[in-house]
Amino acid sequence: MNAKILIPLALITLSGAAIAGDATTTLHWKGVVPTVIPGDGVIITGPSGHLPYVDSAGLSVKDTTGVFSSDQISLELHYRNCADGSSATAGVCEGGFMEGEVAEAVGDIIQDADWTMTSLDTVIGTLDTTGIGTVVKMEGTKMDKSVPVTASTGTVSFTTENTESVVNSLGAELNPGQNIEVHTVINSSKAI
Repeated sequence: MNAKILIPLALITLSGAAIAGDATTTLHWKGVVPTVIPGDGVIITGPSGHLPYVDSAGLSVKDTTGVFSSDQISLELHYRNCADGSSATAGVCEGGFMEGEVAEAVGDIIQDADWTMTSLDTVIGTLDTTGIGTVVKMEGTKMDKSVPVTASTGTVSFTTENTESVVNSLGAELNPGQNIEVHTVINSSKAI
């Protein structure tokens, strides 16, 4: 085939691909500085003692009014094993506890741990979100800041939501594509 025929064939092929359509998407990444503060005798894990545990989940935003709900995050509190690998007796180890956020440190689950929300922040760009009614729920019950809730089972699930339009607190609806993030710090403890 000669070069005069190849060039028009290549142009026809390229123009056909351009007519096929065009699609665009926006990708988003976010990162939060971890706030794991290890306890001497206890360790927070995911379900079944898994480490590392999941510390983020998706938000389902209804529309431009800023109403949203979330997927759940499940956590557990476990006693730490002793430095020699044995189980703690009544939460006590003579030789000290195993250090670090490692699977070998995870001991028995604590069924009646106290869980406390110490902070709650809703982030929507640079907007002042102090008037937004975001709540965090543990096992479906709303948590209040600094008020411990005692678990009735070892594994507890957390969700967040805002059921009211942000129009009153922000003065306008949100722009399509606007990111919404919710950050909360949760403590868990057990008197040993």
